[in-house]
Amino acid sequence: MHIYCIHITNLLDEAEFNELIQYVSPDKKAKIQRFRKPIDAVRSLLGDLIIRTILCRHYGLTNDEIHYEYQEFGKPYLPHHPLLHFNISHSGDWVVGVVSTNIIGIDIEKITEVKENFVSLALCAEEDRQLQSLHETDRHSFFFKLWTLKESYVKAIGTGLSEGLNTLEITMDNEDIIMKKNEKPIPAYFETMELQQGYQFSLCSLSENTYQDIQVFSLQEFIEEVNIFLPAPDYQEFFIHKTQ
Repeated sequence: MHIYCIHITNLLDEAEFNELIQYVSPDKKAKIQRFRKPIDAVRSLLGDLIIRTILCRHYGLTNDEIHYEYQEFGKPYLPHHPLLHFNISHSGDWVVGVVSTNIIGIDIEKITEVKENFVSLALCAEEDRQLQSLHETDRHSFFFKLWTLKESYVKAIGTGLSEGLNTLEITMDNEDIIMKKNEKPIPAYFETMELQQGYQFSLCSLSENTYQDIQVFSLQEFIEEVNIFLPAPDYQEFFIHKTQ
């Protein structure tokens, strides 16, 4: 499993953005260019590039053979490489991505004030009771730990919020994290990590992982990584070949 984390302290300038967007597919490029806010476009671009860079650097793919299709609820996958799984998340100053040979999901969230409607959406009754029993200063971190753990699971299985986060219940005993649905344990493995104070990062795998490679980059360090490992694909040649 390879996890890349990019800390964004400044936006890409126009030249950097235009250079990097050439590495993604035409469809992805069009989606990125539809974002109204520059930060959203940058996050989306970097998330895609994280996956491409990991696939090329660590799994031997070339950029021009990376093509996505989408499951029922929108989760992308690699139809020509079914044994490789990936996921992306971003929040605040961070963009993170993971590639693994196991089905995987990740979620990162900036810890903010907890909104009441989010509590009813995300927590079951017992979790809500635990939340209310905590000192006010501890509630935010507790809520976002549960939120990211549940998000990482529904992103792994590809159902997203259609799963109903409040139908899932998490119990934590030291390092052991167990998730249940209808009182039955879910066969999944969880981890939480701290990239930076004020952020919660969780990971879910449907198989136990024995190896992790976690790399943290500044924006400029990641751009250098892209330039080394991602020769720009010739998508025009691909689409001509595909239509012949």
